[in-house]
Amino acid sequence: MLAKLVDLGIPDRAINWIISYLTGRTQAVKCNAVVSSTAEINTSIVQGSGIGPMLYAAMENDLRTLSIMNVLVKYADDTNLVVPSDSDIDLVEEFNNVKQWAEENKMILNLQKTKEIVFRRPNPRLDIYPDPITEVEQVFFC
Repeated sequence: MLAKLVDLGIPDRAINWIISYLTGRTQAVKCNAVVSSTAEINTSIVQGSGIGPMLYAAMENDLRTLSIMNVLVKYADDTNLVVPSDSDIDLVEEFNNVKQWAEENKMILNLQKTKEIVFRRPNPRLDIYPDPITEVEQVFFC
């Protein structure tokens, strides 16, 4: 992540502040007035932090589609891949591209939260369904 921030031209002072924010963090859990011992946090961003979405956006700044016909819609920590039916690169190949990017960047895709949404007009003569991505649930929106 730090290399990506440098590549984006983020000033050294800001990068040093981010390093300070991300290192030396600990957490504990409280349940029924019993507090656990603290544990060091060495990955992730505190959920709900103001800087989290900005760091995620910087992290995925270099994520691109394989085809100019396909679109990535990025918002905060959410990314949507839009692949039209007439694209020159199909959804499965584009999804594999995103998975490869995530692996190379040590990011984890939550496949249980991932959905493939097929948008189509209801027409009984045109019931053609795309091949599903095997790892995620396919749902239809008519």
